[in-house]
Amino acid sequence: MAKETINEEGILTKIQKHLIYDIHELKENEPQEQKASNELFITKEKNTKLKIESFFIKMKSSVYVNSNNRIFLVNFLHSLRIDLSAVTV
Repeated sequence: MAKETINEEGILTKIQKHLIYDIHELKENEPQEQKASNELFITKEKNTKLKIESFFIKMKSSVYVNSNNRIFLVNFLHSLRIDLSAVTV
């Protein structure tokens, strides 16, 4: 997980990123019935009274990779959250 906070021009920005990978080698006799799938979720919330705004993006997918005549199934999940808030003085 990576986190970053930026306070610039009256806006506090908090960013969180997650990258998760699962790599599985498929053997010759192993059935390759697993299908690559894709999912994408996006949400946005805004509260004008509290002067905050949030974005959340999550992508879950899988791909097949061929390397040196070996086949791998790579499952991954990427997420990004951005929170914006007004800095009061």
